[in-house]
Amino acid sequence: MIKKLLTFTIMLFTVAAIAQQQPQANKYGPYVTNKFFDNWFISVGGGVQVLYGEHDTKADFADRLAPALDISLGKWITPSIGVRTQYAGLKAKGVTTSSSAKFVTGASSDLAGYYDEEFNFFNLHGDLLWNISNTIGGYRMDRTWDFIPFVGFGYAKSWKKNVNPEYKEVSATAGLLNELRLSDAVNLNLELRVLMVNDRFDGYQVGQGIEEIVSATIGFTYNFAKRGFDRYVEPIAPDYSSYNNKIAELDKRIADADAKAKKLASDLAAEKARKPETITSVEYVAAPLAIFFPIGQARLTDKDLINLASFAEVLKKSGKSYKIMGSADKATGSKAINQKLSQARADAVYNALVNKFGVKGSQLQVIAKGEENEPFDKPILNRVVILE
Repeated sequence: MIKKLLTFTIMLFTVAAIAQQQPQANKYGPYVTNKFFDNWFISVGGGVQVLYGEHDTKADFADRLAPALDISLGKWITPSIGVRTQYAGLKAKGVTTSSSAKFVTGASSDLAGYYDEEFNFFNLHGDLLWNISNTIGGYRMDRTWDFIPFVGFGYAKSWKKNVNPEYKEVSATAGLLNELRLSDAVNLNLELRVLMVNDRFDGYQVGQGIEEIVSATIGFTYNFAKRGFDRYVEPIAPDYSSYNNKIAELDKRIADADAKAKKLASDLAAEKARKPETITSVEYVAAPLAIFFPIGQARLTDKDLINLASFAEVLKKSGKSYKIMGSADKATGSKAINQKLSQARADAVYNALVNKFGVKGSQLQVIAKGEENEPFDKPILNRVVILE
């Protein structure tokens, strides 16, 4: 039973892991669900609870009051939907007509023919929370009062010291949580809840089907940082005009280098034809080449491959060594991510030159500079691999 409850609880909190960073509609504009470790909370409360069994209503209401304790851990996935796991319980009191009921403490002093009963119990359950205030009124972190109904299932156990057997049951829970905001970090809670379990939970079964324990507790909630939800901001389309101009300039430089190489080859052939005995060396020079990448990506486009194909021909003819230096802009991403991204970009260029265009790997040196090297004055131009 405990394994099933833990599985159910894990399933509830898994919802938080798969629902991150997705824009959601809201009355006050779209918001973005936060990361897995954001919007967690822990609650503690105390109060009273009343058992409603077969005969308990025969006793005075005050005589049936028993202490209650709540301890909860949960997370808000969106401003309207949350999940939590809660321990609830302590004691329950009631009366029965059977002296053989498992949790009887003695004959009732107030009701002839009845017996007092008292037992310990707990209910470990997972709940789905619905913040109606945010659903109807729109999300507001500074709202004074939130109205939150909930439902859940769990594992309940009742027992009495030195008495057998213990009763272990599947439980259903429903209730209403009222939260009063004291600060961004702390709320005052009033929780009304009903626990529904099998008829035998109080140690006496007559076929009623279910028994209820109604509780009312008051306590406090601490909201862990990060708190609240961020508004979704439509991204601004980047301006690639300078990037395209730079590509055009580099394309021209490559074309000029190719023309120069062809001219040198033509001059060499003519010289050899005129003076066969003379050995002339030709030096092939490849101008520096820059390959630019979109933000967060390391994939080469068809246009990049065309440029690299021309560059590779000069590399193979020159026999010289070249550096492949990958960079990332430090305006976006962490230092570790930028280092990894610059390495991936440099590796992509290296693999294309070696595996696709036949350049010897010994001619190439791969250097990943991360965000430490920004060759240009704009972030969009620093997502680049430079060959020189």
